[in-house]
Amino acid sequence: TRLVELFPLQTTMADVIANVNIDEVFCRYGMPTFILSNNGPEFIADLFTETRKALCIRRKLTAAYHAQTNMTERVNRTLKLQIRIYAQQNHQLWDEEIQKLAFTIRTSVNETIGETHVFLNFG
Repeated sequence: TRLVELFPLQTTMADVIANVNIDEVFCRYGMPTFILSNNGPEFIADLFTETRKALCIRRKLTAAYHAQTNMTERVNRTLKLQIRIYAQQNHQLWDEEIQKLAFTIRTSVNETIGETHVFLNFG
């Protein structure tokens, strides 16, 4: 349903990504059947791969840096603009406010389906 989750991280090491996925996503929503990711080093590292396989989660790849077909790149483009606007007002606290930025993305009506991603997930 393309629900967006955002987490400010100081590093994108595989162990950090795996822990955030487990603690913040899987424990909240349950185990996904697949993870959609790019070929970034954090997603192809042995630790991330072993964790994913141990949890029986398949992996699907996105088209690298192709915003027209890659939701992650579209969200990143939107988020960068939001952060740029927010940072003009208070550039040191954007990471503390990232969930408010995520809220605006989650509650925006998708033009194709006419609903928000929150509604599609939670009714």
